[in-house]
Amino acid sequence: MFEWLSWILFSLVMFSAGMYVAFAAPFLIMIAPLPFMVLGIRQGFRESLLGVMFGSVSAFMMFGYLPAFMYALEFGILGAVFGYVARKVEKGVDFVLISVAASIIAKMVLIMAFTAVSGMNPLTMSPEMAEEIVSSLAKVLSSGGIGTSEEVIKNYSLAMVETVSLLMPSMIIFFSAIDTLATYGAASYIMRKTGWGELPALPGFGTWRFPRNLFWALVAAVIMDLAGKAFPDERVYAVISANLMEVLRAIFMVEGLSLCWYCMTSRGIPKAVKVPVSLFGALFSPVSYILSMVGIFDIWYDLRARIRRKNNESDS
Repeated sequence: MFEWLSWILFSLVMFSAGMYVAFAAPFLIMIAPLPFMVLGIRQGFRESLLGVMFGSVSAFMMFGYLPAFMYALEFGILGAVFGYVARKVEKGVDFVLISVAASIIAKMVLIMAFTAVSGMNPLTMSPEMAEEIVSSLAKVLSSGGIGTSEEVIKNYSLAMVETVSLLMPSMIIFFSAIDTLATYGAASYIMRKTGWGELPALPGFGTWRFPRNLFWALVAAVIMDLAGKAFPDERVYAVISANLMEVLRAIFMVEGLSLCWYCMTSRGIPKAVKVPVSLFGALFSPVSYILSMVGIFDIWYDLRARIRRKNNESDS
């Protein structure tokens, strides 16, 4: 009972900190399902759902019905599902795929509920909001001696609104993948350090490879892009093409990063160097595009097998 209450309290503290501490909110949201995931692994799915009910009532009493609904869905039910999946599957890849799908569904339900209540989609951006953001950035630049005209600010604002509305589906997928992997990593660390067991293991990052079937998705994205240009009034083609391209580019970049990790590991480079190099490659746009191209070649030609073959020939 003490452990049960402790995980619920921990979840409520995380939620409260996310409500009131702005800089901590993004990090806490990424591992929001953690307490109820660990509770579900430790005590079972029923106990974790009872904890979700108890925590949601507490959140309602403290913050109101809308924050309580968000807490129940993103912190509670999603964490309970993560814990249930972790107990049932044997492979880490299965856990990630199922949990990402569950996270996507949770976010779609949350967006639809929020839109129905407030009349505003939280993942869309009004022109006024975009203009305010760009204007704030322009003021910072002007204080450093870089002037920006009102016309430029307006153009950037319109481009920002268009980008956010166009790429909303891929944003939901990316957010779901990030919170799933972050929660998996945090839960795995806690379970290992406390001696409570191990989560279903993911393969080493240097061995990650995606199937060639992804190229059919790339073909579909190209076809949708051509259809969007042929029928510019049908926005659905442009949305499908843009989001498919973004998701595929991210997958190809991960494949390229995995290949780089494999090469660095084979050369004996320590993890303290590999991690910052990989983060730089993922976050720095020119490098990430190069990694995406490398990932495409690796999926098609299996460059790791060629590297191993070449090393074996040189050793012999």
